Amino acid sequence: MSPTWSPDGNSIAFLSNRAEGWDLYTMPATGGQATRLTSGSTADNPAWSPDGECIAVERNHRIEAVSPDGRRRSVLVNDAAHPTWSPSGQLAFTRNRDLHVRESDGTERTVLRDADQPQWSPDGRTIVFKRRGIWELNVDAGSLRQRTQNPSDESPCIRADGDVIFIRNAQLMIIHQDDSMTDISYLPSPAGAPAPHPLEIDTIAYQLHDGGNWDIVTASLERGDVRRLTRATWTSWNARL
Repeated sequence: MSPTWSPDGNSIAFLSNRAEGWDLYTMPATGGQATRLTSGSTADNPAWSPDGECIAVERNHRIEAVSPDGRRRSVLVNDAAHPTWSPSGQLAFTRNRDLHVRESDGTERTVLRDADQPQWSPDGRTIVFKRRGIWELNVDAGSLRQRTQNPSDESPCIRADGDVIFIRNAQLMIIHQDDSMTDISYLPSPAGAPAPHPLEIDTIAYQLHDGGNWDIVTASLERGDVRRLTRATWTSWNARL
């Protein structure tokens, strides 16, 4: 579950319960052997830093930084969830459903009340989030723009062209800058946790529910090509239960 790309697009970090609990793994973006980075405490909401030096992940009610080889860890923020990075290395996160930003010098500030599932845009100007629909925050101006009004809309993210990809009723959707909307019904669903490729605007990774399990896939938005990177089994799913 929950894929996140490395800045160069060559690797994907994701969550899996293939061992004991939900742990953080990395693997090549083209498929291959996965490397386990955490164990012992449930991991959630991974986000690869823009310099590629660490993966922020929610564990033990805090946000930790884990190196891509799993050898180094540090605590970034306590009592926090849903980490997301700006291109310049600022870390946005939620605390009690309010949106905060941690600067590179470690100082924190509250930027918005009542915001969930934040994701920073590739240009660093906007944070998209969930609040009974999908909203955008202009970080510098502090202005808000409501993009959708459907309370079921979730997991928003922003492509390099400014289009917002999100999930509505387990289906991938795109809302364009002119507020027109595209239903990506040609891609398999139920879907979750979309993540745009950092360099290829046509490519996304997302989690696909198939046969009782979630798997990580990558897909072309234009051609509809889908590459499955993981193959979950009923054994691993039942072990979680």
